[in-house]
Amino acid sequence: MKKRTVAIIGIVLLFLLFSGGDDDSTSVADSTEWNSMVSDSYDVDRAASMSIYESLTFQGIDDAVVEVTDEQVLVRYDQPSVKSDTDALLTWLYIMGVAAETAPDTELVIIEMYDGNDPLYEVTVQTADIQDYLDSTTTLDEFRKKVDVKAVM
Repeated sequence: MKKRTVAIIGIVLLFLLFSGGDDDSTSVADSTEWNSMVSDSYDVDRAASMSIYESLTFQGIDDAVVEVTDEQVLVRYDQPSVKSDTDALLTWLYIMGVAAETAPDTELVIIEMYDGNDPLYEVTVQTADIQDYLDSTTTLDEFRKKVDVKAVM
């Protein structure tokens, strides 16, 4: 547990170090398609969804929709402005860590990255694989091979 906490703190610190400023781009919150931060579906764990959403908001990702079900965690978010591709990767790692910690019994974490209303990437990874990485039972290279990233532009 101590290693996991240290890993999450490290990810948070790296995310804070590389976070960018506001670029006045259109956000997901401005979209008429997404009018809620947590889905109203009957099978959504609202407490877990709100917990993840609050963690993302604390890190500057306030244009997001989070849905936690028994099977998966789905996070749709508008990527804040970044200075490099590394910033986006750190955001994904942060989201994965928060999702795996908050909903450890789910099977899958899905991250959908948007630029305003335009979809950019979909990232899919097994929750168990995230937990193995956070517990330091797998290396970063092993973990990267288990993450599926699709460009959906």
